[in-house]
Amino acid sequence: MASSHQAPQRERPKRRRSREPDWSSFYKNGLPKEIIVIDDTPEPEVAPSQTQRSVNGAPDAYTNGTGTTRHAVKKRKRDDEAVNVEVGYYTQKYATSHTSTPHVNGSLSASISTDRTTVRTAAATSLSSGSQYDFEIQLGHKRKRTRQQVANEAKRREVEVLGDAYITYKPPPQPPKKAGEVPVRVVHDHNYSKNVKVDDDDGHYIVVPDADLTDRYQMIKLLGQGTFGKVVQARDRRRNRAVAIKIIRSVQKYRDASRIELRVLATLKANDEDNRNRCIHLRDCFDFRGHICIVMDLLGQSVFDFLKGNSFVPFPNSQIQSFARQLFTSVAFLHDLNLIHTDLKPENILLCDNTYQTFTYNRKIPSSSTTVNRQATQRRVLLDTEIRLIDFGSATFQDEYHSSVVSTRHYRAPEIILGLGWSFPCDIWSIGCILVEFYTGDALFQTHDNLEHLAMMEAVVGSRIDSHLVQTVNKMATRNAGNPASKYFKRLKLDYPTPDTTRASKRFVKAMKRLDDIIPSTNPFLKNFLDLLKKIFVYDPARRITAKEALQHPWFKEPAQPDDGTEAAKIRADRMRMEAASLSMEARRLPPIRS
Repeated sequence: MASSHQAPQRERPKRRRSREPDWSSFYKNGLPKEIIVIDDTPEPEVAPSQTQRSVNGAPDAYTNGTGTTRHAVKKRKRDDEAVNVEVGYYTQKYATSHTSTPHVNGSLSASISTDRTTVRTAAATSLSSGSQYDFEIQLGHKRKRTRQQVANEAKRREVEVLGDAYITYKPPPQPPKKAGEVPVRVVHDHNYSKNVKVDDDDGHYIVVPDADLTDRYQMIKLLGQGTFGKVVQARDRRRNRAVAIKIIRSVQKYRDASRIELRVLATLKANDEDNRNRCIHLRDCFDFRGHICIVMDLLGQSVFDFLKGNSFVPFPNSQIQSFARQLFTSVAFLHDLNLIHTDLKPENILLCDNTYQTFTYNRKIPSSSTTVNRQATQRRVLLDTEIRLIDFGSATFQDEYHSSVVSTRHYRAPEIILGLGWSFPCDIWSIGCILVEFYTGDALFQTHDNLEHLAMMEAVVGSRIDSHLVQTVNKMATRNAGNPASKYFKRLKLDYPTPDTTRASKRFVKAMKRLDDIIPSTNPFLKNFLDLLKKIFVYDPARRITAKEALQHPWFKEPAQPDDGTEAAKIRADRMRMEAASLSMEARRLPPIRS
């Protein structure tokens, strides 16, 4: 076993390494079986003159200048009254600790520093990294991977995550399979005692670490809590792996809603057994102590949490394109199943792997507002952009009941605010908001007021809301049911500002940039990206681009210019080649199998 202890040292400006080390020669005898890094004190902070180098142990906040953490971290409301805290099926973000545990599969678990970047790896470090392998290491098991498996995984990712968007989309069989009500088996509690309280006053299950949740599952820790209930990380004794379990509140309306979600999850799995379309899959469900429990795979952190941990510094353009390709693929699949997600947002997009590398940034951050001026010296860049779509608790079949208000406010389509009804296009508008947020690091429409929201839309789109939509709103207002959105208009135009509008609101709306100013057409990649967004941000849902049309947009055929994302992809590819080479060397050392 090889161990090393590196005390933090400040690099002297005059001493520069003349060239990169020859890693092939360094690892000519194969990768070390274990590396233990003891890091008991943080590295010194980066001085202004040292911003070209990244620093091990750098804090989460990388931004400076006038920009601080802003509106994007506000609670996001599902409607104008109630706050709904969404919970993802993920573990805590990686890199909260700089002490790594040994990697037993022969690849590096430590942070790797170069002159330009700092690697943070979530592979086999701790439960907080969110990988299945981590949990197996905690249990003392090795993950068996062959050279062919590594090669197949690399090829699959190249085709499905980075390949031609429309060609790689595989629609479900037609007509699609629509699951009926999913049977939820009741698991009797053999240890029931009237003296033991299992619920709190609101009907939430009381989570006790290491306690059993039936004989099959053992709770590890609480991952989060929302209106619907709680999500815990648990150990599946039967399959000997980590899972995420959504424990629904023991309140009848939430139990009823969970059965709808189970139908959706079962429909997804029935039409995509191999999960080519990257939606969370149902693994098990049961009813225990009055709580319906939904078992799913344990994944990495949400894209929103990664942004937050990165001080809302945006993603590289190449990675935005990769996310978009996967999102449109997932949503095209949902829409082909006659399903509308209705709550697309960064919190509901989970990463499969949180591993990142820190790159120098040193530039002004793009913004959707003229009043925001943020800069960053460095940013974390994911090595793997593969994602999964989660939270189908609000998903709705097109031919079934539609509630009047859906979507988290920041990502809500105009037809929902106008009370015109909604369908598949509302998901597309949400994706547009998400993609702009990936480009700027901040939510595009940061408001909780309908009139202000519509005014912000007009500012960004650069045109008024279509008069025929306003006429429809007014016609609905004359009927018995009425339409409260009619009060937002006067003579077919948005009545903003009103005498009651605050100065802060007027300043905020006035500062909103047009889409052309947010995304400058400085190269073919950005020009096509802007064109796609303009086809998304269309007020009339009937004229808005569809998910499958978006997959055929020229933007997905336009390669991104080399950036931090493409560099990170090369690093990941190099690691996979090193892993394959290591497995090959290990295989050659094994004795031949005699028949």
